[in-house]
Amino acid sequence: MEVQDRILMLIDSLGMNKNSFSVSIGIQPQTLHHIVAGRRTKPSFDVIERIISTYSCVNPLWLITGQGEMFVPEKIEFGEKENSSINEDIQVIVTDREGSGTIQIPIVDIAVAAGTGCYNPNNIEVVDSISLPDSMIKPGVQYLCVRVKGESMAPTLLDSSFLVIRMLTRAEWAHLADEQIYVLSDMEGKAYVKRVKNRFKRGFIVCMSDNPDKAYYPNFNLQENEINTIWHAEWYISAKMPNIHQTYYNKVTTLEDDIADIKNELRMIHRQLGAGI
Repeated sequence: MEVQDRILMLIDSLGMNKNSFSVSIGIQPQTLHHIVAGRRTKPSFDVIERIISTYSCVNPLWLITGQGEMFVPEKIEFGEKENSSINEDIQVIVTDREGSGTIQIPIVDIAVAAGTGCYNPNNIEVVDSISLPDSMIKPGVQYLCVRVKGESMAPTLLDSSFLVIRMLTRAEWAHLADEQIYVLSDMEGKAYVKRVKNRFKRGFIVCMSDNPDKAYYPNFNLQENEINTIWHAEWYISAKMPNIHQTYYNKVTTLEDDIADIKNELRMIHRQLGAGI
C-alpha cells in the first residue's frame, strides 16, 4: 500500500471527501487529485507536513510508512489555549476497537448544557467508557460520550441523558446540515447542545432549543470566531423514554383551563349586565 492509498483511507475515516480534505490542509483539490490518482509518484514533504499539522491525531509513522495505527490516542482538552488554532483547542481520544465487533467510546466528565451554557473545566478526564457495535460508529473518527444538563432540548433530549458525539473538522463546518443537533463549545469555555441553522456563509450559526417555551429558551446566534469546536450528536442514550407529546398535551390542557376561566368570567359579566338592566 502506497502513501496515496493511506491518504484515501484517512479521508474516508475522517468522513470527508477529497475536496473538503484538500481545503482543510490548504492545497488545491486538483493537486490532491493528482496525488491520489497516482499521477505523482509520492506526495511532497509539504503535503505530508500539512496533513500532520492539521490532523494532529494522525500517526506520522503510519502515514509515511504504513507501520502502526492510523490514529494516536491523545489527552482530551476542552477550552481555549493561548496561541493555539481553533482546530488545536481540543484533543480527543480516538475510538479504540475492543474486538468482537465493538468499539470503546470514552465517557468524559463534562456536562453539556441544554440551556444557557455550562462552564466546563479546561482539562477533561475520561471517567469510563461505553461499548457500541462498530456498525454504529465510523472507523477512526473522534468520538466522546457526554451528559446532557438542562431542559431546553426537552422533550427531545432529557436532563441527565447521554449523547455520543463526533467531532467535526473545521472544513466540515460550512456544510453543517440544518435542523440537526450539535454540541458546541465556545472560546469562553461554555458548552451547549442545540439544534442548529447553518448561516456560516454570513459568518454565524443560529442555536435553537426544542423546548417550546421560547420566552425562557430563546434562540441565539454564535459568530464563527466565537466557536471553539463543533460535534455532531449521533446517538442518544437515556434511561427514560422521551414523551415528545407531553409538553404539547400540557399546553393544550393549560389552554383549555384558560378558556374555561374566560367563559366563566363572561357569564358573570353577562349576569351583572342583565341585573343592571
